[in-house]
Amino acid sequence: MGNNVHATFPQWCRICTYLFGTVFFFWIGDRVQNHLVILDDNLDNNILLVLREAPYLSFTFPLWSANLIAGVLLFGTLLLIVPIIRVSRQRLLHFTIFCILLFACALPLHLQFDNARFNYENLLFLSYTLILNSIGVVLCFRGLIGMQFPRLNGFFSRLFLWIHNLRPRFFVIGIFSSAILICSFISWKVYNGVPGFIDSCIYMFQARLFADGTLSAPLPPEPEFFGITHVILNNKWYTMYPPGYPAILGLGVLFKITWLVNPLLGALTIVCIFLLAKELYGDSIAKLSAILACASSFFLFMSSEFASHTSTLFFVTLAFLSFVWMVKKKRPLLSSVVCGICIGIALLCRPYTTAWICVPMGIAAVVMRKELSLRHVLIGVIPILAACLVFFAYNYATTGHPLLLGYIERNGKLHYPGFHKDPWSHEFHTVTQGIKYILGYLNALNYYLFEWPMPSLFFTCLFLVYGRKAFWEWVLVGWIGALLIGHSLYFFNKLDFGPRFVYECLPALIILTSRGISLSTQFIISRWKTISEAHARNILCFTLVGLFLFAFLFNVPSTAKRYQNYYGTDVTIQKYLDKNDILQAIVFVKGIRSYQVHYPFNAPFAKPHIYAKDRGSENKKLAEKFPDHRYFIADQGKVEEIYFDEL
Repeated sequence: MGNNVHATFPQWCRICTYLFGTVFFFWIGDRVQNHLVILDDNLDNNILLVLREAPYLSFTFPLWSANLIAGVLLFGTLLLIVPIIRVSRQRLLHFTIFCILLFACALPLHLQFDNARFNYENLLFLSYTLILNSIGVVLCFRGLIGMQFPRLNGFFSRLFLWIHNLRPRFFVIGIFSSAILICSFISWKVYNGVPGFIDSCIYMFQARLFADGTLSAPLPPEPEFFGITHVILNNKWYTMYPPGYPAILGLGVLFKITWLVNPLLGALTIVCIFLLAKELYGDSIAKLSAILACASSFFLFMSSEFASHTSTLFFVTLAFLSFVWMVKKKRPLLSSVVCGICIGIALLCRPYTTAWICVPMGIAAVVMRKELSLRHVLIGVIPILAACLVFFAYNYATTGHPLLLGYIERNGKLHYPGFHKDPWSHEFHTVTQGIKYILGYLNALNYYLFEWPMPSLFFTCLFLVYGRKAFWEWVLVGWIGALLIGHSLYFFNKLDFGPRFVYECLPALIILTSRGISLSTQFIISRWKTISEAHARNILCFTLVGLFLFAFLFNVPSTAKRYQNYYGTDVTIQKYLDKNDILQAIVFVKGIRSYQVHYPFNAPFAKPHIYAKDRGSENKKLAEKFPDHRYFIADQGKVEEIYFDEL
């Protein structure tokens, strides 16, 4: 409907029907999310629905029937927005591919396969809730198409024009500052400014070792008091992780800004995403990509924590940007050096992830070999080889062999990726299991990427099916696919902070999403031919703003609360010792959560305090080794001083 045409009474009835359907399906989605427990019965391949208010009321459905109903609803929803009636066979084929791709991403089809280590209940209700909410979003969109909001349209037009005309330098400064402020706020408000995730705690322990000028610590007396996941106590005291990220975090330890390291790297990553999108597609896509990255809850929560994924993401993104500059012959010598250095550092942070990301980059280099100078490529390889030598030297200094990873030293050879026996479940990790992981990652990305009330990968799927795809689009797809395939080979999986194992494909997802959103304007015009481009763009902007408002008002707060309850452990014992000016203490800590968050303070050892596991009557064994220290028992944040005879 054109901008100057007023809706008739029948049209208003149709609009009101759409809006009523929006409210109805959002209400159903809320009931599913908040009032039903959806469980997976792996033995009978069924799902079990349990009413939270009345647990004795339960219903069992075959999994295939639940997915069939959800698929029909999703298919009917797509028919409301995708033109299929009276179209060519080619468009019918495109629509079919679009359905298959979106179904694979949105439906919990992965549950059709063997068991895996995914959080079944979480993915189940999220998948079905997303589908129900998607119907509401599409009905709302159809209602908005027929309505006119002159003031609102004028506001979005002015906003779009302002962002479009904003100089890139000022835009980047603004988005960088916003990312720093948001991530710093989350770091303190949600995570208390300290690592709470077990991996992050151990990274911090190694970072404090590096900041003290050592790769490992001498074996402590009574090592059984200091055993914890991911730490090696075998002739030396060190962690199983590569040295790259702990070295970066060690700089934060030296300058006493550890809480700022990942927010800073996250903000710099947004700058790299902007520059990469600008280089490939121009200012408009670059600005949209930067805004999407800054509004991605998955990106913000990960960039506020202390895990190694943020550092790896920054360096692989900068490496990819430098590679593009090499191909386009923009300072190719400098670009090759920067690309090699960034890949080398990323290998030292997360070698397995980085190796898989290098696969599509390597294929792209072969395809574009005529655009690349062999001399520049060889110069770029030198920093990568140097990083490998540093890695081998670190392994030799810790494990005693240059090719023996700390991860394997700690866990054993069965922990190598591949299709073999799972050392924890003692079942074989199969190809089928790997396919299940890929589909599970797509399910999880659909929710965690933006936490919209509709699949976050919708616009990505739309572009992949209907958009024009040239060389760089396929490289971006390869970036995503390489990580999905690589981590499908790894038997372990868990949704800590969402699908964090594929977090490093976020730039490619963001840019493809931007391309899909850009394509949607033309898509709307082709579907509703009487709508002007400006009105189509305004409706799309209104829809996107609504999606993000829904996410930040309803979904993100619950995610933040969940992270705060699980990962936001405070260092209450350390604060107690500092407040009371206690110079030397041994604290016997009860409870694994409190113990792991205080564990990093053991590096450097006994300077000034020691945090040990409470082992009851055996505590005297450690205490008698440190007669000049004071002794404390800590239990759930309560710290009590005791004498040696009371141990």
